Amino acid sequence: MLSTDKLHEQVCYLLADAELPSENTLRKIVINVAEALRQIGHYVSDDQISEVIVKVQTQFVHRMEMGFMFEAEDPMPWLEQRQGDIKWFYWERYKKNLLVSKNLSNHVVNTIDMITDKILDHIENPMKSGIWSRKGLVVGDVQSGKTANYTGLICKAADAGYNVIIVLAGMLNTLRNQTQSRLDNDFMGWCTIKHENIGSSSFNSEKKHPICFTTGASDFDKNKAIQIAMGLGSIKDPIFFVVKKNKSTLKNLYDWLSVNNGLNIQSFSMLLIDDEADHASINTNKDDNSPTTINKAIRDLLSLFNRSALVGYTATPFANIFIDPDSEDEMLNGESYKDLYPKDFIFCLDPPTNYVGPKQFFSDSSQKNLIALIDDNEDVLPIKHKIGFEPLILPESLKQAIRSFIVARGIRLIRKHENCCHSMMINVSRFVYVQERIKGLVLEYVKEIRNAVNNFSCLPDNQSLKNSIIKDLYTTWQKEYYYSCEWEYVKSRLKVSIDPVTVLSVNSKSDDVLDYHRERYPSGRSVIVVGGLALSRGLTLEGLIVSYFLRNSIMYDTLMQMGRWFGYRDGYDDLCRIYLTDAAASWYSYIADSTEELRREIFEMSEAKLTPLEFGLKVRSHPEALIVTARNKMRASRSIPVKISLGGRLAETSVIYSSDAVIKNNMRVLEKAITEADMEQDCQKIDLGYYWKGISIDKIIKALEGFQNHPMSLRSYTSPLVSYLNSCETRYCDVLLRSVNGEQERMSFAGFDIGLPKRTASIFDAKYIEFNKRRVASRGDEKAGIPDSHISELKRAYQDRAIPDKEYRKYRMIHSLPPLFMIQVVQVRNRDGDRNAIVGTFGLSFPGDPGNVRTIEPSVEYVVNTVWWKNNFYNDIEEEDYL
Repeated sequence: MLSTDKLHEQVCYLLADAELPSENTLRKIVINVAEALRQIGHYVSDDQISEVIVKVQTQFVHRMEMGFMFEAEDPMPWLEQRQGDIKWFYWERYKKNLLVSKNLSNHVVNTIDMITDKILDHIENPMKSGIWSRKGLVVGDVQSGKTANYTGLICKAADAGYNVIIVLAGMLNTLRNQTQSRLDNDFMGWCTIKHENIGSSSFNSEKKHPICFTTGASDFDKNKAIQIAMGLGSIKDPIFFVVKKNKSTLKNLYDWLSVNNGLNIQSFSMLLIDDEADHASINTNKDDNSPTTINKAIRDLLSLFNRSALVGYTATPFANIFIDPDSEDEMLNGESYKDLYPKDFIFCLDPPTNYVGPKQFFSDSSQKNLIALIDDNEDVLPIKHKIGFEPLILPESLKQAIRSFIVARGIRLIRKHENCCHSMMINVSRFVYVQERIKGLVLEYVKEIRNAVNNFSCLPDNQSLKNSIIKDLYTTWQKEYYYSCEWEYVKSRLKVSIDPVTVLSVNSKSDDVLDYHRERYPSGRSVIVVGGLALSRGLTLEGLIVSYFLRNSIMYDTLMQMGRWFGYRDGYDDLCRIYLTDAAASWYSYIADSTEELRREIFEMSEAKLTPLEFGLKVRSHPEALIVTARNKMRASRSIPVKISLGGRLAETSVIYSSDAVIKNNMRVLEKAITEADMEQDCQKIDLGYYWKGISIDKIIKALEGFQNHPMSLRSYTSPLVSYLNSCETRYCDVLLRSVNGEQERMSFAGFDIGLPKRTASIFDAKYIEFNKRRVASRGDEKAGIPDSHISELKRAYQDRAIPDKEYRKYRMIHSLPPLFMIQVVQVRNRDGDRNAIVGTFGLSFPGDPGNVRTIEPSVEYVVNTVWWKNNFYNDIEEEDYL
């Protein structure tokens, strides 16, 4: 181990159970440890001492909240009664490992301790006799530390007496091997490849470990297990398996457990951890008598044990809680649909404060320089391509991304991020054939850069910049990183930055191994990784700096799982870059905002003490569910009925047809709606434009039926909106014609002079216009008709922060105000400014407060045709094409 790492580890060990000392005290501690290391032959410089002081101080700043839980109505706590009787061997050494080797703060580790206690308390006492089963789900952000959480749970379960522990670790060998290696290090303290003590074992002199039937290099092998010739009854330590979600593997494990151990197995308690629990585990077949293969295999494993606990872990829980029966009665009472449903608890984790997720990358307040837009790929590397597509050259944007990686890695080296891992991800195709061709082209370009750097980077600028590749590297630095470091320092590190870079492909056919293990790579690795499905589920790319992403799925879970760039980037988050299309950036922004809204509602549901089943019903009725529930039925060539609730929601036209004929029709329809509203009621001029109170709902329905809605604008489908309006107790709507002040372009609309809001389109082509982030209305537009006195109260309550529009919908519900029909005539243009149009859009703001009501609101049915959906949107990454 290098001196800096050794010094940091020893200091963390001394501070493992302490609060952060003052800077003077910390400096004394570090100097004393450094001197002790020098005595045993480790050279430690003054710079290394300063570096470790800063690192420890930064580490102690990080915090983590407890999250929140939905639990069944009759939980039976047991842990408190057994706390004093359990020897916490595995947990205590893992806890030390988290503090010392994983660089987690005391606060974060203590929070993990409390959370895993709470989960353990809900999966039942392994010593409890009789027949029982528990099923739960833990939800956390992508790349936020779910593995650390379930490793802690496994350690505590082993200490508490669970005899058999099985981890389902993805569907590919790469992910399974990575998971096994982590658990070898953190739980077992034993390398299953080299057969030696590692990791957590260094924090306890008692060198015991579970009996593991899988290794870091190989999945479960029934023949090898049979050769061991031992039944479970002959083993005193926990039995441990890390296996793929593979039909043959799971069947072999089932056969060995049942045949080799006979009836004895029923006396054992078993914990099954399902990592990526929404992937492959869910039964998506309507006929429960014929479940999907992996789902049946998991059920079979659970059926072997009279006492079992299943805990799923996922960042995208939609499939787990959106079970498929057509009626709520079947969800509540149909036992056949509850096979793996997390009936006992759903725990929502909060990430630590140093987590960088969708909110940081894509929300309104995000650092926009982290995103680089791709607009040059279609001619050379189109998003939609066939299995035999032959890429001949790399898009210039991909070359730019590779150069960004080289420059950023050089800056990290200047920042003393040595002996670390540095990664770049390229995810542009689901086809293995195409991935391998891209790998070859990337490898050639990396060699070109390496040759140019070796030959020219040492020359003065007036000579080196004459080389086209050095000039390109300089331009990349100038465009992306000029604020981070001077060019002369970057140029001096280009050689050490590019020299160790390796290009790998990670897929079912590649022999490349994505391995970051410190024992094999003590100085870290620098890799550019090309892949598809293997990069989209669970796999961690250590030290990920640059991501290049060309995929066209709009499914929530698919997009979020593809976002391997989320995670922890301490000390280099400003260097990270994500290259993606404008449309993909818009979708991620939409998802980031919608997920934050949904998370707030989930918290309110938790505060209302909803049970897991009530929670599932409630989230299932959320409008965003229309996108995510469809994934379970994509293989059906039929229409998908999805029941959702519109109460307390805004439904607006986020995508419109771009043809002149449709735009003219919709403008005419909306103008007529304003004309009829003005004939029925007097107009009020307000700050937001023109306002009419109490307009007949029939006039609004007439406008909706005349408006030509684009099928991609999911929330503004005509039929469900009309159905919901007809179900409202009131027979009136308020109407707002939006107008903005200032120097915006103005026009006459239905006889009213209006200023046109400006909007940007993420897609503006001959077929349709998709508004950026799928939003048209601005925050605050829905306050039309709300008294100034109430708005002043909200400003005080929110301490002058932006007031969420849901507060206005709440007010409308409480004071029995009708829905608000907003007409927005906007000037929309693409990002380049070479296409623009004036278009009419609408939004319907429905009174309600869905996040704080225990009962399920009335819902309406949306119908999506799967054939149309697949042709226009869906790129199935669930099954990578291996040809």
